Amino acid sequence: MNSNQKNEIYNRTGVGIHNQKRPSKSLFGLILNDLLGHQKISLLLLLLIIISAGAVLITTQQVRKQLFEREQLLLEQDVLENEWRNLVIEENVLADPKRIEEKSKNQLGMSYVTPENETVIVIKSK
Repeated sequence: MNSNQKNEIYNRTGVGIHNQKRPSKSLFGLILNDLLGHQKISLLLLLLIIISAGAVLITTQQVRKQLFEREQLLLEQDVLENEWRNLVIEENVLADPKRIEEKSKNQLGMSYVTPENETVIVIKSK
């Protein structure tokens, strides 16, 4: 580069090639300074995005937990319905009139009332 070109660059920029200032802050510092000084709305929106992402994660976890609990309750409901059906069947079998008659004759020695073994008790009122 010759001296005319250097002078031309110096005249356009106001700074000589060898005399340029280096920034004293780091890039991170400049970005942080810009965000806090001029981009407050952007920083607020970023914070809101992070908060909403956290809320989505928490909500998703709760929904999965509730779905798991619902599945467990549905399985328990199926077991209880089967047990209830079995109890209804058992009740119908035990309440069968033929079965009751047979048990009363064989185990308790009961029989039908006939005029020979009928006893009448009369209670007098005062």
